[in-house]
Amino acid sequence: MYQKLWDVMRRVVVQKRFFHDQVSQGRIHVKDSQNSLSTTNLGTDKKDVNELNANESYDSLKEELADAVTPLWRIPYHEQLKIKNQRNFEIMVKLTKRLRPNSNSSNIICQLKETLPSPVTLHYRNKNEFHIRYDSDGRAVVGLCVGKASKNTLRCITAEKLLNTHPFHSNVAQHLQDYIQHQSKWKICEHFQRGGNWRGLTIRSNYKNEQMAIVTIHPQNLTGEEIHSEMERMKDYLLACPLSNQLVSIYYQACLHTRCTAEQSPFILLHGQSHIYERIGEYDFRISPESFFQVNTQGAQLLYETVARQLAPERLSTVVDLCCGTGTQGLMVARHCRGVIGIELSRSAVEDARFNAAHNQIHNAEFFAGRVEKLFRPLLEQLDAAPDIAVIVNPSRGGVDDRVIELLRSNQRVRHVVYISCQADGLAMNNFVSLCHRPTRKMNSEPFVLRKAIPVDMFPHTDHCELVLSFRR
Repeated sequence: MYQKLWDVMRRVVVQKRFFHDQVSQGRIHVKDSQNSLSTTNLGTDKKDVNELNANESYDSLKEELADAVTPLWRIPYHEQLKIKNQRNFEIMVKLTKRLRPNSNSSNIICQLKETLPSPVTLHYRNKNEFHIRYDSDGRAVVGLCVGKASKNTLRCITAEKLLNTHPFHSNVAQHLQDYIQHQSKWKICEHFQRGGNWRGLTIRSNYKNEQMAIVTIHPQNLTGEEIHSEMERMKDYLLACPLSNQLVSIYYQACLHTRCTAEQSPFILLHGQSHIYERIGEYDFRISPESFFQVNTQGAQLLYETVARQLAPERLSTVVDLCCGTGTQGLMVARHCRGVIGIELSRSAVEDARFNAAHNQIHNAEFFAGRVEKLFRPLLEQLDAAPDIAVIVNPSRGGVDDRVIELLRSNQRVRHVVYISCQADGLAMNNFVSLCHRPTRKMNSEPFVLRKAIPVDMFPHTDHCELVLSFRR
C-alpha cells in the first residue's frame, strides 16, 4: 500500500517537472486562468525562459534535499506512523528470530505498542548542523549536502524549506552565507589539505526561541589575531541582521579535525550568554555548545515520561543512567527514587548535568565523566549496599560495549533495564540479544526478559524512530 502511494507521488513529481520543461521550451502555453494548453512553439521570451528554468532548478533542488533529509515528507503524518509501526514490527520479528531461531511461532517476543506520535510535527528541531560548501556555480552555500564526493555529485543546498527545520535557524544560515559571499576574504575548507577556513554552522535554540550559533573553522596557517579579527567582523554582521535580538550567543571553534571536543579545541564565546536553557515540564536544563540534547524538545518530554513509566523506580531504588548526556532523563526520575548516578563521556555535558541538578534543586544525583565500560564496574562495587538498582541505557546508534552487558547480567541487584535505542535494527540489537539469551559458559547469569517495546516518534517526516525497550528479571 505505502509503496504504491510513494510511487504515485514520484510520478506526480516527474509529471510536474515535465510540464515545466515543456513551458520553458515554449512548447506549452497557458492561455487563460483555466490552464487550457497550446502545444505550438510560441517563441517564449528568453528572460521568461531563464526565470522558469531557474525556478524549476530551485524547486528541484529543494525537493531533492527534502527527499534526502525528510524522506516521508510527502506522506500525511498519520500514514507515516503506520509506516513506522510496520518497521518496528519488522525489527521485533528480527530480534525474535535471533533469540528463538528454532521457533515456528509467528508471534514476536514481547508486547509491541503502537508508535507514540510526536506532539509537534513542523519545525521541531532545536538543533541544526549546516555545512559550508560551494555550489555548482562556485558560490558559497550554508546548507545541507546531498550526493557523494567520490562520485562528484556532492552539492550543498539551503535548507529553508525543510519541514523539520525552524525558520529562525535557516535565517541565521542565510545571513552567514551572505557574509561569506560578500564580506569575507576567507575561502571554504572542503578538504583540509587544500586550504580554506569556513567549515560549518551549528544553531541551537530553546523554548523562548533564543538561539546559539557555533561557527566551525579550520585555522590553517592563520595567526590567532587574524582569526579573532575575522570572527569579530562576522559577529558584527550577524548582529546587524534582522531578528538578531534572538541570537543570544555566538561561538566559534577552530578545529583541525573532522570533529573536535571542547578539550581538543575550546569553543570561544564571541557574544552574549555562555549557555541557553531548555525546559521540559517543570525542569530547566542548561545547554552548552557540544551538549547532547534531544533535537525535538516536546518529543523528548514524551520520551522521558515513557521511560519513567517503564522504569517505575521504587523509593529505595538507585537509578544508574548510562550515557546520561546533560542528565535530563535521570533528573526527571530522581525525586521518585533513592538516588541517581549518571555516567557520560563528554566532560562538558557532565558539567551541565551537575549544574542542572543544582539548578532544579535535586540533591540526590551525581554525575561522572568517562567511558561507561570503564566506570560502570567500580560504580557497581560502590553500590554493594543498594537493595535495588534500575538502569537506563541511552547510547549512540552502536549500542554499549559487551562488558557493560556482562556487568548488567552478572549483578543480581539489577532487576530492571530500560534501553533507549535510536537504531534498534543496527549494532544495538546485539545488546538486546546478550541481555536475553540463555546462560552460557561465558555468561552464566540469569537473563533478562524483554517485556515491552514502545516506539516514540521523535523525528516526523523521517524514517527514524526511538524505541524504548523494557527488560526485567
